[in-house]
Amino acid sequence: MNAYHFSKKPNKTGRILSVLFLMIFFIVGNGLTCAQIDEVNKPVLVTSQWLEENISEPGLVILHISVIIRNYENGHIPASRFLWPGWLSVSNETESTVPAGIKQIKKVLEGLGISNKSHIVLCGSGVNLVVVSRVFVTLSHFGLAGRISILQGGFEEWKASGRKVSSEKPEFKKGKLVLIKQDNIVDVGWMVRNLKNKTCYIIDARSTASYDGTSGTPRQGHIPGAMNLPASSLYDAKTRHFVSEEKIKELFNKLDIPQNARPVFYCGTGNSACINYVAAIIAGHKPILYDGSMEEWSSRLDLPMVKLKCP
Repeated sequence: MNAYHFSKKPNKTGRILSVLFLMIFFIVGNGLTCAQIDEVNKPVLVTSQWLEENISEPGLVILHISVIIRNYENGHIPASRFLWPGWLSVSNETESTVPAGIKQIKKVLEGLGISNKSHIVLCGSGVNLVVVSRVFVTLSHFGLAGRISILQGGFEEWKASGRKVSSEKPEFKKGKLVLIKQDNIVDVGWMVRNLKNKTCYIIDARSTASYDGTSGTPRQGHIPGAMNLPASSLYDAKTRHFVSEEKIKELFNKLDIPQNARPVFYCGTGNSACINYVAAIIAGHKPILYDGSMEEWSSRLDLPMVKLKCP
């Protein structure tokens, strides 16, 4: 008899054990760890005072985001780690900015000492809030939503307030991550299929003039059915602060987004709409970013555009 042949059917206990084995195999095989499925809701926005008081929090990782490493080398928040935003994105023949592949993201984040239980605080330096928000959306795309906070005012405000600054590179252990892509970033095919989907609420994050069609390239106007909420209305460009939570909720309430609908944001290149994405989280929504945005949509002559009639 073949050693792998059984003449009898497994008993009830055997069947239960088999089911348990398959469940464990599925969980491990798909990388669903306890850290991955636990719901975590860290504050979306934190202040310099909050960070100073919680800087020793176990698992806290501060990322100093700058397009030039010298900004980091000249001074940073103690224990913060340098993140060049270009490590997290790539360009292709249709879009100037898209998230890098999951292997690249994993390598970068683990190299920064990030694990599935980390609380990540994004600290901008020498960059505007759009870049920081873009990092927020990218990390959320790979399953770290609820574990990411943005430091209001960034490093400039931290330094201006007289808080401690360091020029030393911190020592830390390499992280260990299990990343699972989420549905918060969509492509043009998804947009076309969902133009009339009532559970999707499309919002243009560009200026009112671009939305109306009095400016913009290569084709003027907006995606059919889209409402307008300029990203510029959601933050102060000088202080790098989002407007108050009350103001954010007020602006979103004016859009009359149905309770069961998800706001879908786009802009010119898929970057400034990330401001709206972060604000939507604060307002209690589950947002989506159309990454191709007008850079892709308006260049496709087969896709519809709406231009408001001028008086």
